[in-house]
Amino acid sequence: MNVPSSWKRDWHQFRLLSRDAVRQLVDTALFSRESDPAEYAIWMLALIATPVLVFAVRQVLIFTALVNAPPEAVHEVLLAHRLFFITYGMLAAALIASLTWEALFPDGRDQEIIGVLPVRPRTFAAARLGAAVTVGALFTAAVNLPAGIIYSAFSAGHPLLSGHAPGVFAGHVMATMLGSMFVFFTLLVVRGLTAVVFGAHAGAWLGAVLQLATVVLMFEVFFFLPKVLGTLITGVLRGDTLTAWFPPVWFAALHAWLAGSSSQLLEAAMLRGLAAFAISAAVVVPIYLLPARWLGRRALETRSRERAAATTFVVRTIGTVTRSGPAVRAVVLFTVVSLVRSRRHLTILASYFGIAVAVSIASVLTIEVRGTFIVDRPFEGVLALPLVFVFFGVMGLRASFRVPTEVDANWSFRMAQPSLTTCVRASTLVMAALVVLPIAVITFAALVPRWPLSSVLNSVGLQIVSGVVLIECTLFGWSKVPFACGHAPSADVLKSWSGLYAIAMYVFAFKLSDWQAAATSSSRTLAWYLGGAAVIMLAVRILRHRKLPSQSLEFDAAKPPTMEELNLSGARN
Repeated sequence: MNVPSSWKRDWHQFRLLSRDAVRQLVDTALFSRESDPAEYAIWMLALIATPVLVFAVRQVLIFTALVNAPPEAVHEVLLAHRLFFITYGMLAAALIASLTWEALFPDGRDQEIIGVLPVRPRTFAAARLGAAVTVGALFTAAVNLPAGIIYSAFSAGHPLLSGHAPGVFAGHVMATMLGSMFVFFTLLVVRGLTAVVFGAHAGAWLGAVLQLATVVLMFEVFFFLPKVLGTLITGVLRGDTLTAWFPPVWFAALHAWLAGSSSQLLEAAMLRGLAAFAISAAVVVPIYLLPARWLGRRALETRSRERAAATTFVVRTIGTVTRSGPAVRAVVLFTVVSLVRSRRHLTILASYFGIAVAVSIASVLTIEVRGTFIVDRPFEGVLALPLVFVFFGVMGLRASFRVPTEVDANWSFRMAQPSLTTCVRASTLVMAALVVLPIAVITFAALVPRWPLSSVLNSVGLQIVSGVVLIECTLFGWSKVPFACGHAPSADVLKSWSGLYAIAMYVFAFKLSDWQAAATSSSRTLAWYLGGAAVIMLAVRILRHRKLPSQSLEFDAAKPPTMEELNLSGARN
């Protein structure tokens, strides 16, 4: 069979573009364009896969206790486990879809490069789509398969399933993978329709909202999932047809059918799930390929909108009130404009605020279980909530500051380098203006109708002081111009700093809230609180002043030491 030369050319271009698209999607998900993020990706993936892996390991005790249990009880436990694995896999797929959201369609820079080459727009779109499917499949496999192997080994040893070991493993793999990829394909369809109908700007905001929601759900899964799964299990066992319309039940039914334990209700749900997966996989192709030429042309013609006017006005006013120098104001305005114009950095902030929402919900639920949540008078549980958002907002801004908008665009700072003191002051002003002050205003508006005015003023004032101290500590040793320096993601941050961040968050949000609640009713405690804050700020500034002579402004990401071959000798060819 003779294949047309144009098809061969398109296939060759597709392969080349797909490899680059995979790299771009991974870089987008990990917020790194300047370095090899392989090690960081492995540790991030391990962090996401650990909860479901631990859950699978713990089930060995459950199946040991169920050896002599009646079949109905065993099937109920199996259904609960299957629903958990499938739901967690779906959430993980939604998370990776939201992380790669920005890179699914070409931007203006891509079109300026690819548009002048003899590459068909559909070939380029197919490469992006193929790369997205590859990344999604590898990610979901890494999350689902290790836990599936362990769980299948444990569950297949039960006498009720001893003759269905291959079906148990195949069912777990098929159910979790198809369920995860169904969610991934569905979100790709939503992304494509949003880009076609509403434009790239709406798609970017929808991606930020999706990431915020998935981060919250990933952290709250162990709080809400038992109740949700209990409702679904009750509906399935009762034969409720409405329950069979929930996607996790579709793929749990597939798992049960392959494992040899199904019913008429589950078989109908299984067929519904297979049809939904096939439709989502089939629909995603034309949505991305058919409008490829038009979307590429629109991306090339689109210009960035001015979205920074109100924010820059506020920050400029703060800079004037604080009498900052021209250099500080210039860095502040550069930072704010870079932030509000960059979907990439807004996505980082969405992740951190998603964690803040998740932690706040968990803390409120924990207090509600004890029946001690109080809102009509100063209470440490209420005071902790804004501190949680301040902590993650400051940490989110610091993380986004480290990721450049475009490294080559820092030429202006290379020509006239600002001092380290200027960079620290500018970063402090931005964090205070975009995180500490807005949260303080929201806290004031929320508490005024419920608490005495004096208590509200004391609480908000202590919150602002605490936020400023947190900023001072966070920026200790800071040596970068925000958004203008190279960034190399490091797995050491996940391995060694995640625990420290958790401890710092607990102390800042939940211990300080106890002291703030005491300070609202005791002038002596208030004096100690303010005095301690002043001492910490003074100590940080003294240590920073001593460290300044040994520091220099950073522009490029640090590279690990490597052996390099210069090839100066002609002995080797």
